[in-house]
Amino acid sequence: MRSSYLVSIAGVLLLAACNDVKKPNDVNFTNAINQYLAKQGAACTVIGRQFPIDVPKTEQNDAYGIAPELAALEQAGLVRGSDTTAVVHGMLDAFQGSTPPQPVRRYELTGEGTKYFQQVPDIFLQTNGFCYGRRTVDLIVKWTEPVTAGASSQTEVTYTYRIVNLASWAQRSDIQHAFPDIRTTVTGASKTDMMARLQLTNKGWEVQSP
Repeated sequence: MRSSYLVSIAGVLLLAACNDVKKPNDVNFTNAINQYLAKQGAACTVIGRQFPIDVPKTEQNDAYGIAPELAALEQAGLVRGSDTTAVVHGMLDAFQGSTPPQPVRRYELTGEGTKYFQQVPDIFLQTNGFCYGRRTVDLIVKWTEPVTAGASSQTEVTYTYRIVNLASWAQRSDIQHAFPDIRTTVTGASKTDMMARLQLTNKGWEVQSP
C-alpha cells in the first residue's frame, strides 16, 4: 500500500515538472506566443480612410493605389461603387483651396464589408483596414538558450504561423494582386519564419512587446 502511495506521489511530481510553465520548451513558448497573438495577431490590410471613399475619374484606371484596391474589394462584395460628383479634398487644400466638384466613383461598405472593416494598429497610431483572419503558431522552429538579462531570463523564439478563420475573399487572386501584403501573409503561412522575444516572469514565459 505504501509502495503504491509513493508511486502515485512520484507520478504527480513528474507531471508537475512536465507542466512547469517556467521551463523553456516548445509547449510553453507556443502558449506564450499564442496568448500574444490572440490580442496582436490579427491579419489585416490597411486602408487608412473612412468610408465613403471617393476616387476621382482621372484616377480610376491607376494601376496602383486605392483605385485598384477598391475595385477588387467591390468584386469581392465588400464595397459597392456608384458614379457621382463630389469635391475631392487633398492635403494641399489649405494652400490651394478646394477643387470644384468633379466626377468620382464613390465606394461604400456593404453589409459583408462591415464584418471585416475595423480599427487596426499601424506603426504610429490606430488606423482602419480589412481584417481577414488571425495568426497562430504553426510550429516552433528553434529557440536560443535562455540568458539572464537584468532580473529575468530571455530567449528568442523562431516560429512559423498559420491563419485561423481565413476569410474566403482574402484567397481570391484579384484581391491578392491588388493587395500584395495579403498575398505575402496568406502564401507565407507555414513557410515564413517569424521571431518573438520572450522573457520569464512569475507567471511563466511572456512575449515582450516591440
